[in-house]
Amino acid sequence: MIKYDKFYCKGISEILPKKKYYYYSHQHTSSYKKRRAKKTKIIIGGLFILLLAMGTIYFKILPLLSAKQVSDTLPVSEEILKSEVAEIAEEVENVPEVVSEEMSLQEEIEEIVEIEEEKEEEKEKVITIDGNIQAGDTLYESLIREGISAAEILNLQEKIKSVVDFNYLPIGSEYSLKYNPEGKVTEFTYRPNPIDIYYIDIPTSDSEDLKVTKEEVCIEVVQLEGKIEYSLYESMMECADSPQLALQLAEIFAWQIDFLTECREGDTFNILVEKQYRGDFYRWGKVLAAEYEGELLSTHTAILFEDPAGHTDYYTEEGNSLRKAFLRAPLNYKYISSYFSKNRLHPILRIWRPHLAIDYAAPTGTPVSTIGGGTVIYAGWKDGYGNYIQIRHPNNYITGYGHLSRFAKGLKSGQKVEQGEIIGYVGSTGLSTGPHLDFSISKNGAKVDFLKLELPAASSVDPRYSTQFNEVKNKLLNALKNGGKLDLNIGLDNQQSVNLEGEQSGK
Repeated sequence: MIKYDKFYCKGISEILPKKKYYYYSHQHTSSYKKRRAKKTKIIIGGLFILLLAMGTIYFKILPLLSAKQVSDTLPVSEEILKSEVAEIAEEVENVPEVVSEEMSLQEEIEEIVEIEEEKEEEKEKVITIDGNIQAGDTLYESLIREGISAAEILNLQEKIKSVVDFNYLPIGSEYSLKYNPEGKVTEFTYRPNPIDIYYIDIPTSDSEDLKVTKEEVCIEVVQLEGKIEYSLYESMMECADSPQLALQLAEIFAWQIDFLTECREGDTFNILVEKQYRGDFYRWGKVLAAEYEGELLSTHTAILFEDPAGHTDYYTEEGNSLRKAFLRAPLNYKYISSYFSKNRLHPILRIWRPHLAIDYAAPTGTPVSTIGGGTVIYAGWKDGYGNYIQIRHPNNYITGYGHLSRFAKGLKSGQKVEQGEIIGYVGSTGLSTGPHLDFSISKNGAKVDFLKLELPAASSVDPRYSTQFNEVKNKLLNALKNGGKLDLNIGLDNQQSVNLEGEQSGK
């Protein structure tokens, strides 16, 4: 037999039938299975109809025919014979009706199959968008470039604002969203860092609740010990490679130790801290307990405790709060432009009169925080003070904040505020020569010099929870002394159980 190569014999290849090539693709497997399933359902339905028709003929018509044959051998009246023939004819006429009913049932089956296939196709049409936030970029701009409508973005922002703040997404944070052919976002995934991942199911109506799921993070308790050589910052960097951890320790002992002036070479620290990680990436979490012993200082101890009512704070071994009732200043300021005085020349009125407040100079828009927890008793315009706020605190203290450019959103009289909560922003309203905060404090109705005031301590452990506090304290202090080993069921985070073993480092 002579074989002809179609690449070298063009004339022969045109005459001979061309070979057909078939290609198999995994991409078409799904649609092929759907078509095969549809055909299978149609064939099964047809067989069901055929069997029903055959059963009708076998069990109803044939017995009547056989009965007629038997009756032929017996003497019967003409009326009985006619009635039997009529019954046979009626049964035969009913067969098409049964078949037609089954045919309509088959059509319904085919219609249901088509509807299910359409639903599957709609699911396959859901579009997924992945992205991350670059420097100078916003999530709004990123989604606009992906083709999401501005209205849908604003709707998404409103629904998930309790979980994700569109205006303050960290650079490098990753996101993923799914939306249907109508352009409605159905799912949003947010990953602000390599550890935290939030899965948010977007409700189809306002009456449904937002469903947020956060992926679990592995937590290990680690003990760190170190000795001060130059500064707390450098020692903590050498011990844990974490400036954030140095800042956290300084904030815990902020009312007891001034780490800028009182820290000395040879001072030691010993802390018990959470290490949160996923894979190889980790970050430091909450400091659970800490001890600092210095040359110029006695030993200071901090115990983190959350009582059953949900209040969390750092306490001494005796259960006293390490914080004071008031912050040292209500804002981050540049300098003090005017001190508390009973006789000062007013810069605008040019008359001598008392200035029973402290003026903190700061740029317009600088956030102003309440120095302690309390209740807003006034928020509005007050003569020369401009935009002014007054807050009543426990033990008959009242603080005033004047010349504000604006108030915090939603702030009103009668509202409860917590220590450090932002209540307004620096401005120059009223009688003012420039942007600054006029801050005053009264005790028992008389204004006092805040810089000379001996600040009261914050609340101690509630006596109702002293038993739980002592249990947590003993276990944490034992862990500090025994290399970070924690017993089971330690009462951390409102008596939440943990089963962790720390590791020593930086010794």
